[in-house]
Amino acid sequence: MLESNHIPIEIDAGYDPAEVTREWLEQVINSSIQRRIDGIRIKQIELHQSNPGKVIYVVSIPQSNRAPHMAEDHIFYKRYNYQSIPMEEYEVRDVANRGDSPDLSLQLFLEKDPIGLEFEENKEFSKPITLNAYISNKSITTAQYYIVRLHIDKLLKICSKSSDIIEGLEQYLNIRNASFLTTSYSRNYSVPGSMPIWQGVRFTIFNSQTPFLIAIQRNDNNYALGWSIDSPGMQQKVGGAILNIFNGQATILNIL
Repeated sequence: MLESNHIPIEIDAGYDPAEVTREWLEQVINSSIQRRIDGIRIKQIELHQSNPGKVIYVVSIPQSNRAPHMAEDHIFYKRYNYQSIPMEEYEVRDVANRGDSPDLSLQLFLEKDPIGLEFEENKEFSKPITLNAYISNKSITTAQYYIVRLHIDKLLKICSKSSDIIEGLEQYLNIRNASFLTTSYSRNYSVPGSMPIWQGVRFTIFNSQTPFLIAIQRNDNNYALGWSIDSPGMQQKVGGAILNIFNGQATILNIL
């Protein structure tokens, strides 16, 4: 395979299917990786026009529920840009625990993105807009108990929130080499009061009848939004976002 800037542009040769078979390739993969990856599919494609009699193989590798997987040199590897590099010890442990504990993450969003801000005459802050978040789980282990904390820029005005969201302490949040003063807001979720979070499904964390409403100052600016999630057996997950205000419009850039 010929490449340009890490993008395949041409198939240069191909393989003789009598010498390199699909079964041989599958055996090499299975014998070189521990634990074995389930569900690998290998498709043989004949090169009728460019190289008659030769074939290439397309290997489809599904996301594994048995990760991490060790190579035959007894090293665990990960992808980094266009390279495969050894994993750190803590990364191996984190990936290994995903099958036994939840792996939760959060994505903040507005009711529209971008959303136009509306201001009443002589008012410093905009009319309220709704801030919400999706919570999702990458693990096959269901999350039945979890705590979500939002860190909201102190320059934003909280207009409405449900009574079970508890206001906490002020703290500085560092995003993109800038420091922002924020206030934390937390909420506990548990079964049966809340839905468990299972793999492949996104849930919103706020009740639609009591939305989390914020108001924003007139000036163009960037505001910090952070989050953290704790759940039994899971290492704390953290992330953040920038709420960008430009020409009277608000948009969110999520940063993990």
